[in-house]
Amino acid sequence: RKIDHLILLFDGRLMYDGSVKDNQLLQYFSQRGYPKPDDYNIADWIMTVAQSTPIAELETAGFFLQNDAGNTEIEEIDDSEETYDRKKNPIQRVGWPTEIFLLFGREMKRLRRDRLALLVRVGSTGFFGLFYGLIYLNIGKTDLSDALNLQAEFGAIANLLISTMFGVAQSSLLDFPKDRPVFLREYSTNHYSVVPYFLSRLSIECTVTFCQTLVQLLAAYFLMSLRMRFVVFLAINFVLAIASTSIGIVIGSIVEDPSVAAELMPVLIVPQLLFSGFFISIDLIPSFLRWAQYLCSFTYAIRLSSYYEFGDCEYDTCLDLLYRNGVFELDTVWYWVILLSITIVFRITGMVFLRSKASFK
Repeated sequence: RKIDHLILLFDGRLMYDGSVKDNQLLQYFSQRGYPKPDDYNIADWIMTVAQSTPIAELETAGFFLQNDAGNTEIEEIDDSEETYDRKKNPIQRVGWPTEIFLLFGREMKRLRRDRLALLVRVGSTGFFGLFYGLIYLNIGKTDLSDALNLQAEFGAIANLLISTMFGVAQSSLLDFPKDRPVFLREYSTNHYSVVPYFLSRLSIECTVTFCQTLVQLLAAYFLMSLRMRFVVFLAINFVLAIASTSIGIVIGSIVEDPSVAAELMPVLIVPQLLFSGFFISIDLIPSFLRWAQYLCSFTYAIRLSSYYEFGDCEYDTCLDLLYRNGVFELDTVWYWVILLSITIVFRITGMVFLRSKASFK
């Protein structure tokens, strides 16, 4: 807002030379077929146009025409011995550890600047944990020979896992498209590599996600008096949350508009719930659709939780629940491995999608 005059160069050619007041810059780009979307600021948008649009299209649009709205083309500089030689003096890039450190520092600064959003995010999960804890107060002390008690305890576990998945995945799904233009601009100008960017984001997400799941379980676990160990249930919730954010990042990498990402939220959540065995037994789902359960991270989280909560129960009601939901289909170690694999595969997929949308000029 403090800039009066802007000179925008593209590959040594003058793309814009004029005032930024009275929306002149916006009008200039709009008249050439590149109006600014609502979710971009003007600086990000003009850089995105310059970096992602082929130069032939920009020429056709009229960005480099001489004497057009004060725009003139810069004379080409003649090559000489004094000209900077990129081959003799290549750009020195720092290593991945340095890039990760700097990107992580930037993410930490952003968290500190937006403390209110962080407090609301963590506080809301704590509230729901307390709410579920009071609803299912001491449910873990009931007699499991009664099918109603068993179903209620299973519902308590499932609702906590659903709350974890909703609270964490939704934030990633909505936040990532907002950061996408910044990444595309900085990556396409060779500021850093895609892997350090994702690793720095993963480290921040792990920190915030762990705080969310910890606060929620501290509020709910002891009120419910669940049978499994606290550390085990915390680990299940944490891995499920990270897997859910990975799926959300893939969707966020594909779409550009945060509102579109919000509309895709049911695609992320609804199949997870339907194939978990909570609302309907897996045996009752048509056989030609059952394969979809193996793509859902929530399925493995609910199986792990069921095993650790009811695995020592010898009542027929418990065994029937465990068998109907396929808990004994694989060893528990494989459920952990699959959850971690889902996280890795979707993170890599998100990197590939995002990298494909950026290009070096």
